[in-house]
Amino acid sequence: MPEQKYFSRRSPFTLLLVLGLLTALISCAEKPQDEPPVPVPTPAPVAANGDTVDISCAYFYFLWGTHAESNKKYSEAQEAYEKALVCDADADYVLRKLPVLLIKMEKQHAAAQWLREAIKKNPGDIDSQLLLARLDVNSGNTDEAIQIYEKILELAPDNTTVRLRLGYLYSQQGRYKEGEQTIKVVLTKDPDSYFALLYLARLAIQSGDYDTAATLYEKILLQNWSQELVYEMAEFYGLREQYKRVEELYSSILKKEPENEQAALGRVHALIRLGQEKEALAELVRVRGFSNNPTNIDLIISRVYIRAKNLKKANFLLGKIIAREESAPARYMLAVIRYENDKPEAALAHLRKINPDDEEFSNSIALQVKILTDLKRSAEAITLVQKLIDNPSRRQPLYYSLLAGIYENQEQFARSVETLEKGMELYPDNVQLLFEYGLLLEQEEKQVEAIASMEKVLTLQADHVEALNYLGYTWAEKNVHLDKALEYVKKAITLKPDNGYILDSLGWVYFRMGDLEKARAELERAIALIPGDPNIHEHLGDVYQAGGQKEKARAAYQKAMGLYREQAQKDKVQKKIDDIQ
Repeated sequence: MPEQKYFSRRSPFTLLLVLGLLTALISCAEKPQDEPPVPVPTPAPVAANGDTVDISCAYFYFLWGTHAESNKKYSEAQEAYEKALVCDADADYVLRKLPVLLIKMEKQHAAAQWLREAIKKNPGDIDSQLLLARLDVNSGNTDEAIQIYEKILELAPDNTTVRLRLGYLYSQQGRYKEGEQTIKVVLTKDPDSYFALLYLARLAIQSGDYDTAATLYEKILLQNWSQELVYEMAEFYGLREQYKRVEELYSSILKKEPENEQAALGRVHALIRLGQEKEALAELVRVRGFSNNPTNIDLIISRVYIRAKNLKKANFLLGKIIAREESAPARYMLAVIRYENDKPEAALAHLRKINPDDEEFSNSIALQVKILTDLKRSAEAITLVQKLIDNPSRRQPLYYSLLAGIYENQEQFARSVETLEKGMELYPDNVQLLFEYGLLLEQEEKQVEAIASMEKVLTLQADHVEALNYLGYTWAEKNVHLDKALEYVKKAITLKPDNGYILDSLGWVYFRMGDLEKARAELERAIALIPGDPNIHEHLGDVYQAGGQKEKARAAYQKAMGLYREQAQKDKVQKKIDDIQ
């Protein structure tokens, strides 16, 4: 109503003043000749709990509260709303307003308490339940949020937003099947629902079903192209090392926005991964023409030159950068070039100019350790890393890994293990330390402990490709847990479909399971990717031998023997050849 809008912009004191003036005017007016009949008193409203309700009082304080809230006087507004509820404990319009105000005041716990009270009084209040569920999610009370969403769906089974949120929360708890079933209900009514398909794709990634995720993503893209979706898909395919698709996705953005630097650099990264350095350089030259940060583009161009072994051009470009400004990335790449050109002291000189606060600092330490180790100056390398470990403000998991590596290189395996264990005491959930610890235990022939370490890696990072491959291959070697081994290696290959070492593991698992045809196919694929690995040739020879293909087995063994370096390995393969004859 217009009057309400008018008064809501004035203070309660203004309202009282206006009411007072009206009263004075009425009292001064001339009374009519005939007295009106005395009205029959109307009983005051009564609340559900039996208390008398003063509606005008409640509304007065509500108006006061809204006025204070609009002026960002939140404490005053809270006091007014609470007084309104004293006047009318069931005032729905206040019960809805107060929790929102408390959230603005960052009093989430108090807001949740008020919302629960409001829901008790009105179980059908979906808006309050939605707000409470959101507070529960933000505070980590996932179980409570799930219960609320489930109750909302009982009241409103067609509420798509709630169904999608519930499906997502199920997935967060690892209840992937329930999440999938909950979201799929949306598709029964709308088979092309953008958000339902997107949630299912993300759910498939969480459950490790990457092929399904890819199928869903592609379907969504055909129906609803958007930059946000393209970026998400490019990240997904990038993690799976499917760089051709990544390049196509970024190109689709550039067709619409040729000067989109983020998409252009994403395309450059994909081209580099595809080994198309010439095309990557051409794109970088184009980007430099409109980039607001040409130095950054020059740095990327330098990296491409280094990757392509064109060190002369990279050195020239990096020298120009250093001439106009100090740059830690340029220093680091110049050090790499000096190292590649067998100038270790010059490389160290550049690396020592990189400051601890620079992003490249940890990489510079790693390269210094590598150079010092090559120069047989391990004591100097140990001092460098130990100094960083002893400084609480500088230490990080990488340095424990580097120090352990130095000791391992010196064949001081006990000290290497001790170093990693100290690192894990400080960083118990660091995946890299756990993984390296497992590998070191494997070298020490402590395979039970190594497997336990790798299994912990997977509890922390379920898609850790190397740990999946390690466990799958190790179990195949031991000829145990073959079903689980197949599951792990298959998951690893979906993450890195063109990795020859994982294909070798997959072929070896099939061999142990007695499926010689599948074993042969996977091992031949692996050899096509890594023709110089003797282990794969030996594995393929074993498959041929088991299948009665003696000549092919002999050829594969001879190839393996020619590639092996250690005499013990050569002798082992020679025995296999002798057994054929």
